[in-house]
Amino acid sequence: AKESGELDMNLGRAPVLVVNTETDGEGSTSDVIGQSSAIERFLSKKFGLMGSNDIEEAQIDCIAEHCRDVKDAARRKGFSFFARDKTEEEKAAARKEWFEDDMPAMLAKVETAVKLSSGSDSYAVGDKSSYADVVIFSLLADCPPADQEFTTKAAEKCTLLMAIADRIAKDENVAKWVEERPTTIF
Repeated sequence: AKESGELDMNLGRAPVLVVNTETDGEGSTSDVIGQSSAIERFLSKKFGLMGSNDIEEAQIDCIAEHCRDVKDAARRKGFSFFARDKTEEEKAAARKEWFEDDMPAMLAKVETAVKLSSGSDSYAVGDKSSYADVVIFSLLADCPPADQEFTTKAAEKCTLLMAIADRIAKDENVAKWVEERPTTIF
């Protein structure tokens, strides 16, 4: 795919989303979107998960970025399997500090922000499911199995975030996808 130019919209990397669009009776054309966050937001808007108005859309974006900040901070901590610049002992210490101190502190801040935009129990923005809810679910309930217990413990005081993640996890379609999706190293 890289050699053929199919990945050019994303600087030669996956993922890309190819969207077929109808033209004026002349058939269809394909448009390509790169960058996973852009793809996520495009699909969220297409499927009605970006709020009811511009303010809700911006709040949903804001919460998604807060969750990304949490993931980026974990990555910078450098305890993942892919980190090569630390010993296993250093990784273990960084992991412990992340899950016991850093992550709970960051999640508490996210919880405070979400309380400002939540219009109903277990919803991040307004009173219907949104991309923000899905991102919170992904962060707290759809993390790597080796991290699940530690993530749940780090989030235990964030009752709104956990209620959101739990509601999304119980959604029939989400539960089915989680059960049937392909197994990958990610």
